[in-house]
Amino acid sequence: MRFNKFTLAAQNAAFAHERDLRDKAQIKYDGIQEGIQEGIQEGIQLNQLQNAQAMLKDHVPDELILKYIGIRSDQLNSLKAQIASSLIQESINTCSF
Repeated sequence: MRFNKFTLAAQNAAFAHERDLRDKAQIKYDGIQEGIQEGIQEGIQLNQLQNAQAMLKDHVPDELILKYIGIRSDQLNSLKAQIASSLIQESINTCSF
């Protein structure tokens, strides 16, 4: 079978189109995988903060929380401030004047 320039050009265009589609699919797949990894990391961080908050409420020393939960000291201080704020708000709500 003899190929003319038109057939060869159409074949090259089809290959280029297929390669373009594969590249776009790979980019989309990579983006999805990256999003999944980010979601997992956010979930882990949220769990760490929740565990640290529970430990603070149980009066676990800061050093142990930092050692075993793996959060930064500024995050721990922020949690302490949130807990203090919520306790103040609760006491205001329960007091009747």
